[in-house]
Amino acid sequence: MNSAQRKLVSAVMTRNVCQLGIDETAMQALALMRSHSVSSVLVVEQELILGIITERDIVGALQRAGSLNALGCADLMQSPVITVTAETPCLDAYHLMTSRGIRHLAVTDDEGHVRGIASEGDVMRNFGIEYYLKFKEVASVMSRHFCKLPSGSTVAAAAAQMVEKKQSCIVVVDERDHPDGMLSERDIVRICSEQAHPERLTLYEVMHAPVVTVKPRKRLHAAVKLMEDARIRRLVVVDEHGAACGLLTHHEIARGLEGDYATHLKEIVQLQAHALDQAERATDEKVLLANILRSVDGTAVLASDLDYRICYMTPSTVQVLGLDPQHLGGADIRRTLQRIGWQGAAASLDEAVVRRGARRCEAQTTCGHRHFQVSMLLDANNEPQGYLVVVHMATVEATVQAEAM
Repeated sequence: MNSAQRKLVSAVMTRNVCQLGIDETAMQALALMRSHSVSSVLVVEQELILGIITERDIVGALQRAGSLNALGCADLMQSPVITVTAETPCLDAYHLMTSRGIRHLAVTDDEGHVRGIASEGDVMRNFGIEYYLKFKEVASVMSRHFCKLPSGSTVAAAAAQMVEKKQSCIVVVDERDHPDGMLSERDIVRICSEQAHPERLTLYEVMHAPVVTVKPRKRLHAAVKLMEDARIRRLVVVDEHGAACGLLTHHEIARGLEGDYATHLKEIVQLQAHALDQAERATDEKVLLANILRSVDGTAVLASDLDYRICYMTPSTVQVLGLDPQHLGGADIRRTLQRIGWQGAAASLDEAVVRRGARRCEAQTTCGHRHFQVSMLLDANNEPQGYLVVVHMATVEATVQAEAM
């Protein structure tokens, strides 16, 4: 795995975060974003995050309202904001962005105070040359689905197409599909701060030109260097006739991390399977393994690494704990279980405690009375690799007895 991908978020995040208050206006947010050349600002109150405003939110608001003059930060911001800690691996952070369909993560401490912000571009800019070499050519990663319009189209039409197709820019083309210019989300932030009615302007009046282009057969690392040297985030890919045939952005370049993350998860699953084989030596571990293999209704299984990041869960977590498996990857298993009512989760998952053998606990959760069994995952050398939690729904009789005590 690329050494840059093993980095923590703390190594790539932006520490000087642009912030403003909930009562400030949309135009103040625009001015802040433009003056600092950033793609997002946080809406905070007493160091706690209330929301985030991105360039994409500006485009969406312009498409909906036509003008931003009467809007406030509360009208623009997304909330709640997805956060990570500074100790989160970059690979996990990127997977969280892709799974949620976002391009920014706020970085906070344990109290929820802002410590930085990490974007998709921050992660991408820290890749090593070996990452780009595995893709070889621009054609292997470029997007062939992009927005394009003639120069006579309005900014309103461009914003509508960008929102509909969830794209970060419009390529302005002539009648032969040759790129004449580009309008990006950042350009829309600029013109919204300068013009009273930006939606009425034509693309010819506001587009960024000339466009930097690249051929599909160009080496990817050379294309990335071209972007860095020109200080741009996008390249239009043109065919042998000079017609626009693709788009290369930070998103396309970073998308290969999804394959790396899948490989990472496969390694974890293989490690867990091997650890479970070793666990058959102990009686308590045999019981847990039998529960996993049965996977019957009323039983949920969660596994984490030694840093308590959830890396495996069964679909039955929805039924048993009311938790959606799609949103649990990378979350802290202790905090997740505490949040649904098991206040003793942190103490029960303490490494020193679990090393002494499997533990059994009961707790009243938001989904009812539950039985918890906690064990440690071991490798072939009996070295701990993570934690395993098996949760059973209590029988009616057990629940009645528990409530009577």
